[in-house]
Amino acid sequence: MQRSRLDHYLLDNPSLQRRYKKIKKHVNRLIISGYDITNRCNLRCKGCYFFEGERSSRFNDDRTLDEFDAFFASEVKRGVTMPHFAGAEPAKVPERLALAAKYWNRGVIYTNGTLPIAPDLPFMLHISLWGAEETDARLRGKHAFRSALDNFSRDARAVFIFTINRQNIGEMAEVTDICAQHGTKLSFNHYSPTRWYGSSGTEMPNEIRFRGKGRFSGPDDQLALRIEDLKIIKDHIQELLIRYPNTLIYSSYYNERINSPDVLFNINSQTGVATNCAILNSTHHREYRTDLTWDDADCCIPNTDCATCRHYVANYSKIMGEFHNHLDSINQFEKWLEVYETWCKLNIRSWDTLD
Repeated sequence: MQRSRLDHYLLDNPSLQRRYKKIKKHVNRLIISGYDITNRCNLRCKGCYFFEGERSSRFNDDRTLDEFDAFFASEVKRGVTMPHFAGAEPAKVPERLALAAKYWNRGVIYTNGTLPIAPDLPFMLHISLWGAEETDARLRGKHAFRSALDNFSRDARAVFIFTINRQNIGEMAEVTDICAQHGTKLSFNHYSPTRWYGSSGTEMPNEIRFRGKGRFSGPDDQLALRIEDLKIIKDHIQELLIRYPNTLIYSSYYNERINSPDVLFNINSQTGVATNCAILNSTHHREYRTDLTWDDADCCIPNTDCATCRHYVANYSKIMGEFHNHLDSINQFEKWLEVYETWCKLNIRSWDTLD
């Protein structure tokens, strides 16, 4: 039987073979779906993905625990193996998270980290971070970074996700050093403007704008990254990967891809929606709103402008879905594998200790 290129790469490189087989063993047939499980939050952050837009915050949040129980059971039956819980702030509804733990033993909670989360929940925690302490407080209306460190710095489930924006680029090294001192893991995200961003809320229907009570930015108060920022970010991250290998969970190859000056997705000119987003194109992925409905046009961050999307969830998924595009050389295959392993470290508990 003729060996494929992948067979050659694996058989000739035992280390690559072990790494690839580990992914196949633990992540094979992974079915992910997202759930906004509440529209309640204790913060109002500038440029918030949830409140600055009509595709998430306008839905009712009045489902009972019995309804959530039946819903989670139906999602397991549908085949979902890894839920992602977001919202506004999932920690505001601990009873719903506890119900979810009846049905899944792994998943991710996206949280601001200012509220405790039961230590017996089996899910990874991605804790949003918007800069060093003063910048984080200014953009979020509260010293969220300080509270999150107090709550989760020694929690093995926690990864702090620093969302890089125009106002905090210069704080990347400081934040990484703080996380290293506290013994917590850190990764980076790129701020990706919502469809409404920069409007100061003026174009948003009043019932949405006032419900969300979002904090909007004007022309002189921008978070959105510029093309010239991307090279600076790429160079900073590459340096930090060398200086803090035990703190940063990140991929050098992903760093190259995410900081490309090009638009990262193919965009339908009529709809403005990405045509090659792995999440949007997934047969099984759904993004449920707080009323437990969903729309096939919604990805993991429904209000985001696809043309400027550099969000880590969507872009890791995109590269992971490009397996066949990375088989032309062993070097390309290893780059793809590195991205997939980084995703696993971010999303699978105790990945480094699994066999």
